[in-house]
Amino acid sequence: MKKREIIGNPDPAHVSTSYAERQNLTMRMHMRRFTRLTNAFSKKVENHAGAVALHSMYYNFVRLHQTLKVSPAMAAGVTDCLWEMTDVVDMLDAFEAKRKREPKVTFEIAEWAITGGFFVRATLVDGTVERIEGFATEGEAAVGIRN
Repeated sequence: MKKREIIGNPDPAHVSTSYAERQNLTMRMHMRRFTRLTNAFSKKVENHAGAVALHSMYYNFVRLHQTLKVSPAMAAGVTDCLWEMTDVVDMLDAFEAKRKREPKVTFEIAEWAITGGFFVRATLVDGTVERIEGFATEGEAAVGIRN
């Protein structure tokens, strides 16, 4: 970690902890998982991070704010329309579909018929088949694939 000084000239009228405290309260009231008193309490950090991300997306893009009369994303010029939850779900589906790509190599464990022992047959994207030999057990072959 490197320490560095950041200097600015903030407007004293806009320097207040009440903005951060308001955001904390809104998050706590909208997501009860921040309190241990509910069944929705997050035990896994991954689930907790997902809930926070979903809340932030909803709060900034979907929810119409009373004082702004638009969403914060619209007020900031990030988007020109109020999103719906179906838009968020469609965006997540498209992201997941892009992330899931076909594997570049497929592996198959096979046993030598006569001599015993196992080998791994690797099929590459271009259709080329390679054999990795010299495994005494099927477990060893599986470990060889993982490595």
